[in-house]
Amino acid sequence: MRQPGADWAWRPGPWGGAVGSTDPVANGADLGCEVRLFHDAAQGGVRLGRGTDDADATHPLQFGLEGFDGGFLSLAIALPKGALAGLERRHLLGLDLAWAAQDMPRAYARLNLKQGPNSETLLRDLPRGGATGTEFDLWPLGIEPERVDTGWIDLIFEAPLPARIEIRDLVVARRPRAGL
Repeated sequence: MRQPGADWAWRPGPWGGAVGSTDPVANGADLGCEVRLFHDAAQGGVRLGRGTDDADATHPLQFGLEGFDGGFLSLAIALPKGALAGLERRHLLGLDLAWAAQDMPRAYARLNLKQGPNSETLLRDLPRGGATGTEFDLWPLGIEPERVDTGWIDLIFEAPLPARIEIRDLVVARRPRAGL
């Protein structure tokens, strides 16, 4: 896993091979390695499946959404301590994502950082499909990144949702901003 210019990079467990059950999954289900699935569907389950592994040693996740009547599907990805250790205002936290769906839904990435009782949220639109990504600039935060206790990224897909979404790969990386 090469991330040019990164001083830290991580592929969450479900895309590195570890995953919980591939049976229908309920709201709040733990997919393994600090990744949780959330949705607001009253009926129609979310089925978790595996795509075909590829040469880059990634393990794609497929979400079957047949009969899904909710307004959103979200993955909450807890950042490990390594991402927060040494975090500074000069850093950019990046999310590199490869995903596909028959009818591409609107998608967002939201970075959540918590320092004691204070929290900060940064929201970014994601381009629809393919290999894409976004970065979160920590410079304008109202909290001190050096003192962040916990952090997580929400990957949010907005209804109407297609019958299937596949996330082929997901990598989180931290890069220092160029000095002036």
